[in-house]
Amino acid sequence: MQEYISKVKIKDGISILKVHGSTPGVELAKREIYKIIDERTALFLSGGSTPKHLYQILTKERKLKVGAVAMVDERFGLPFHQNSNEKMIRETGFLSYLEEKKIPFYSILRFHPKGVASDIARDYDEVIQGLFKKFQKRVAILGIGADGHVAGIPPRSEKLSPQMRDPAEAGKFKSEKFAAEIDNFPGEFKKRITLTLNALSKMDLLMVLVFGEEKREALKLLFSKGSIAEVPAGFFKTPEISQKTLLITDQKV
Repeated sequence: MQEYISKVKIKDGISILKVHGSTPGVELAKREIYKIIDERTALFLSGGSTPKHLYQILTKERKLKVGAVAMVDERFGLPFHQNSNEKMIRETGFLSYLEEKKIPFYSILRFHPKGVASDIARDYDEVIQGLFKKFQKRVAILGIGADGHVAGIPPRSEKLSPQMRDPAEAGKFKSEKFAAEIDNFPGEFKKRITLTLNALSKMDLLMVLVFGEEKREALKLLFSKGSIAEVPAGFFKTPEISQKTLLITDQKV
């Protein structure tokens, strides 16, 4: 793998692994996951094309050992609806693997499938609280949106509390819930249920996968001087969080 890595460096406290392409990047992410994750770990998954390839590999190799798996965020709707992250993950075969190994999977949309997003978020918040109490090791696989969004948290979200607006105030999430509904997400699917920045701050490792030319602007936003309210990805640069963040990318940083 080393021949595919062009640079390992620290920027704004974040550990960055620069790779030549998404394929070696996903392979590197897989290796890190095997080293870090075990039966004492709760693993949190994001949607998107990049992690999809990772989930396919984990399913094919059938070596992953983990205590429980849950979602980082989801588009509101019926369970496994056409555009849901959970449907994508199921199609990789990963959920069947978890079921075979009797590893619990916590789907966001299993709660109140015909209800309202706030009810789903409330119940998922309770689930996350339980997982955080049960598992002392927590890992999240994440990406960064072209607009700088993280998980289901868009820029200028009203769900951001005042103490989140200053990147220097990363530790002040104590009153924030672990899951929340978002109703102003840009694009077609405006309603989301997502882990909050408070929940992400409780992770032991935030593995951020950013591949492709189309994500170059997202990386520029990450390392810009904007507030977390304007660029949620700036959360990764905050002092308490950067030391737990591993960025794997094929773009120049």
